[in-house]
Amino acid sequence: MLKQSLTKNLAKGLAVMAAILLVAGCDKAAKQTDNSEPSQNVTQLADATHNARTSLDWAGTYQGMLPCADCEAINTKVTLNTDGSYQLERVYVGKSAQVFTEQGIFNWSDIGSTVLLEAEQPVQFFVAENQLFMLDKQGKRIEGDLAARYRLQKLTE
Repeated sequence: MLKQSLTKNLAKGLAVMAAILLVAGCDKAAKQTDNSEPSQNVTQLADATHNARTSLDWAGTYQGMLPCADCEAINTKVTLNTDGSYQLERVYVGKSAQVFTEQGIFNWSDIGSTVLLEAEQPVQFFVAENQLFMLDKQGKRIEGDLAARYRLQKLTE
């Protein structure tokens, strides 16, 4: 219902904007009417399409040391590819030198701000400018004293 209402308002707003531009283009002396509603709708459209997936250079490799319950840290490297594939590498520092590697596909959230790595144990990240923030199992940002440690930094190529 809300989606239909927004779509109708957007269509009306765009129609009004098109009419205003047509009149203004044909007759420079014509005065523009109050178009605050159409410009609000256009702004809403721009905001709806502005997200990490469409606005950031997210593809690449990210690395960081994530907290670990039974080791010093988890040296984690995630590579996100533009084709929707990923590679995840983990080394449990202080426990083993073995590199645990997983590959697969990732999916974007509906709003385009988080990715879900389809792994043996799925992992979610919030995508920010040149960094990934690991999310909890409910898909929320981790809070508290260790929150800053759940961040992977994008590596320069």
